[in-house]
Formats: sequence, structure tokens, C-alpha cells
Amino acid sequence: MNAYPGATGARLPRWLLPDNWPIQDAQPQRATLHFHAEGLQFEPDSAHPPAGYLALNGALVLPALIEPHAHLDKTFTVQRSPAQQPGLLAAIAALHRDREHWSADDLRRRATQALHWAVEGGVGLLRTHIDWFSPDAPPAWQVIGGLRHPLCDIERVALAPLTFFANSRDAQHIAAQVAASGRGALLGGFIHSSNWDAQAFENLLRAADQWQLDIDLHIDEELNADAQGLRQLAHYLQESPFNGQITCSHSCALSQQADAHQILDVLAQQRVTLIALPLTNLLLQDAVPGRTPRLRGLTLVKEAQARGIPLLLGADNVQDAFCPVGSYDPLDTLFSGLLSLQLGAAFDEASALICQRSALHAGAAPIGNDVVVFPDADIASWPLRQRRRYRLKNGVRYALTAGEQTDGA
Repeated sequence: MNAYPGATGARLPRWLLPDNWPIQDAQPQRATLHFHAEGLQFEPDSAHPPAGYLALNGALVLPALIEPHAHLDKTFTVQRSPAQQPGLLAAIAALHRDREHWSADDLRRRATQALHWAVEGGVGLLRTHIDWFSPDAPPAWQVIGGLRHPLCDIERVALAPLTFFANSRDAQHIAAQVAASGRGALLGGFIHSSNWDAQAFENLLRAADQWQLDIDLHIDEELNADAQGLRQLAHYLQESPFNGQITCSHSCALSQQADAHQILDVLAQQRVTLIALPLTNLLLQDAVPGRTPRLRGLTLVKEAQARGIPLLLGADNVQDAFCPVGSYDPLDTLFSGLLSLQLGAAFDEASALICQRSALHAGAAPIGNDVVVFPDADIASWPLRQRRRYRLKNGVRYALTAGEQTDGA
């Protein structure tokens, strides 16, 4: 297996570059990448490129992409179990019906296909939520826990309804199973006005803290100004600091809450990460049959960015009752976010929303020895018309799309 010691002529995004990076013709100077055992280093191209380095000739380069919020247990089920009407609760009902098909073989086949699609898109880290139907781990927890891919790390989140944490013993039982699952396992919960229980919420947070688990919550996925999830999380964190990493997915209700800015101020102080899911929440929120939606159904992304809150965009559901479309390609997710959230500078600014590992893992390097290369350098049209891409991991080139050569297995 051939490995390049580095690459020249990389067009890196502005968010990744230091303030003193040289600018030429209003564009950042191209970079030379050095692959070292201790991590990737980069510097402006020099007049004399190092011998043996791969010439990128101005190709766009990003850190390996992230899928921060997926549902591998639900994926590719829409054909057999579509939702009977619009909205979140109807989708939940449809997936309940589909579970009769969830054998180990069915789960493995669908999840493996989803993983391959994500890797083809350039994903190097995929976090999937897995439904728990009782306080005991479901078969999907083990099946998906057995998936492996040399180009992608997989993390699992136990997605249990908040009602399962109403009893503190059950909360401890769930957390203990997640902790026993080892690295890459997180505690989660579905928190919604339909199941709100303040004591259960506190039990969930305390169990995670006691078992030293990071948490990733499905929280306030609704447009109800009275939703209590994030409000109570902010209150809890002011009284009881949490030792692990907290990620909050959806948080749609913030867009309707008069105290949203105060909530965001607390989340910023505690470095809580927010994940917006533009594709699915544009479909599920304000969904009324026969009526054009009036509300976007998304969390307050720009307000979170202004406070320095770590933020990512995720695909969420792909081809199931929650979202009948989807591709596991973060560029599709980003394009949806660019329009719905009115983001600017797709490559130089917004691309951070699909590849910053530090948003999920505090202290992670902004770029490691694993990058995605888009050989057709076109800042103006990216992320559209950019299907060709390949990976450079530890200096080894891996083809992701047809027509790309590879030096890897």
C-alpha cells in the first residue's frame, strides 16, 4: 500500500486557516499538507514542492466529514412502512409497526448499506441513535455495535423515551448497559412535550454523570413554545455542572420561545453542542395536510453561532417514515442547510458544520490525518456539482466514487 508523505496545492477552507494565512488574488494561498504519525500539519505552498508529494492542483480539501446524527436501525424502511399522515408522531407510529421486520439479518443489511453510502460521501465519523423499546438493550444495539469500516468510526446513542427514566433504578440500569458497551457508546433520550417528566429528566442526567457517559438528546423536536427540555437542561446545568459532553439534537422549539436567548447563553457557558437536522425537520415540523408550511422548524443556528456554541448539521432519518428521501451524503445535508438557514460562504464558512470533530469531542484537532479531496475545484458551485471525491488517510488514497483511482484496500 503506497502512502504519500504529503500533498501540495490544497485549497483549505478559511475557517480552518490561521488569521495570518497569506491571501493571493482575494483567495487563501494553497497549502502543503504533511502527514505525520502525530497528526497532519499544513503550511502555505512553497516555490519548491517536496519530492514525492501528491499534487492536488487547487482541489478543495476538508477534514473527513461527519454524520453526527443518523438512525441506522430505521433506515431504508419507507417502502414497507410509510407514514400515514404528516408529522413526527405519525412517523413514530409507522416505525413501531415496522419493528416486526427487525431481525438481525434485516438490521445488518440495512445498516451496512447506510454505512457504505456514508463512507462514499466522505464520512469518517458516524453517530447513530438506536431505539430502545424497554430498559433492556434491543437487538439493534448489538448488531450495529458489530459494524466495522476501516474509513469510518461508528458511535451509538441509546435512544430511550424519557418515560423509561421515571424510575431511578431503570435509569441506572440503562446507563450501566451503555457504559458496559465501551468506547463510542452514549446515553440518549427522546424528550418531548408528549412525555415530559421533570424527575425522569433529572434521573437521566444524573445516571449519565454517575456512569461517566456523554449524552446526546433528541430534545424539543416540536414548535411548542412551552416545551421544557432545553429550559430545564439550562436550569439543571446552572445548579449541577455536568462532567461529560452534552449534545442536543433538533431543539426546534427554541425558534418559538421568548426566553430562547437566555437558554442559549447558558448552553454557551456549558459548551453544549447543538445539532440541526434540516432535511427531516423541514418535513416534520408545521406539517399540516393540504397546507403549505409557514414555519421552518429549525433551531436557532445563527444565534448559537454568535455565542460560540458548537454546532453541526446532520442527515437524521434516511428513507424511512420520518424522511422518505436522503442520501447519507453530508453535502446534501449542507445544501439543505444553506438554503433553509440562509447560511453564507458554503465552502469557506458553512463547511465547518459537516466536519468539525471538536463539536462532538472537545479538544479534537481541527484537522487530522484524514481528509476528503474534491478534485474539481469550484468554490462558486460547491457543494453542488461536486460528486467526485476521494480520501487521503495517513497519506493513502482511497477511491470513494467511480472513476477515482485508489492506493488503499
